[in-house]
Amino acid sequence: MIKGIFFDLGWTIFRPVNDNWFINQKMLEFTSMQTIESLPLEKRNAAFNKALKYLDDNHLLFSEEEEIEQFAEFYKIVADELPELGISVEQAAEIAEFKVADTSNFIFYDKAKETVLELKEKYKIGIISDTWPSAERILKSGGMDNLFDTKTYSCNLGTWKPNEKMYFHALEQMGLPPEQTVFVDDWEPNLDGAAVCGIHGILIKSRNNSIIPGQRFSENIIDIGKYPSINAIDELPNLLTSKQFELKKR
Repeated sequence: MIKGIFFDLGWTIFRPVNDNWFINQKMLEFTSMQTIESLPLEKRNAAFNKALKYLDDNHLLFSEEEEIEQFAEFYKIVADELPELGISVEQAAEIAEFKVADTSNFIFYDKAKETVLELKEKYKIGIISDTWPSAERILKSGGMDNLFDTKTYSCNLGTWKPNEKMYFHALEQMGLPPEQTVFVDDWEPNLDGAAVCGIHGILIKSRNNSIIPGQRFSENIIDIGKYPSINAIDELPNLLTSKQFELKKR
């Protein structure tokens, strides 16, 4: 019997306005998507990979102030590696502050709040997400910050999915054995990591197949049938009681 549900945040509960976590509206005030896309793909990827490695190497943080400082360096690295963008150090800092503090950069999926409220009547509800401290601000903007019984954020552990530390931390917080829980995520390797820890996986296919320069999660979603799947969060209640789910989770 399933007693607990873990949700990813990005592409499950909410998404970025322009379908890109790092190229936000403030950045496009100082450059353009046309300018970015005009650069050789190899050069773009190299720049974003260098900036992403900086994030990977410095991911243990607990405050929005630390997050702003980190993303100011992230955008400075991108600007230094791609001078064609014409972004200054001061502008990089502005882009970083916007990313962290301006929740207009995010849109909640239709019926996300209503679905979580419905599921809370029957299940414990938690989060397992690769994210930063500003996730709390984003959830609050959608009236969802107090709806979850547990929250496991990568920035508080200094690691990322599919590292088993993420799943074991979530299970310990929820106080349930893994076989009594499910995890909803948009990226199959994250579900594989959960499965190794005994958690049942559900693939959500609400993410656009947009390619983000250098981003490790830019692979297209290919549903090969390994996990039960839904197209949107509001399909989850019906799936959990369906024969399809019972058969696949075995």
